[in-house]
Amino acid sequence: MSRRKQRSAFDQVSEFDRGRIVTYRDCGLSFKEIGIRVVRNQITVKRICDRWMQEGTTKRRGQSRPPL
Repeated sequence: MSRRKQRSAFDQVSEFDRGRIVTYRDCGLSFKEIGIRVVRNQITVKRICDRWMQEGTTKRRGQSRPPL
């Protein structure tokens, strides 16, 4: 998948759903289980979690801070 399509898939997930995804991951759910709950592809879920770990944020753009 091209970089542009990856970014597009991320941008289509609402801030609320990104927050839910990170919370579910913190609770120990797998990417597949989270994807089922938020009706998203597990790869998209993984990318959102990866971005959270790297940047400490689920926001699309703006300042980032490390995870607490």
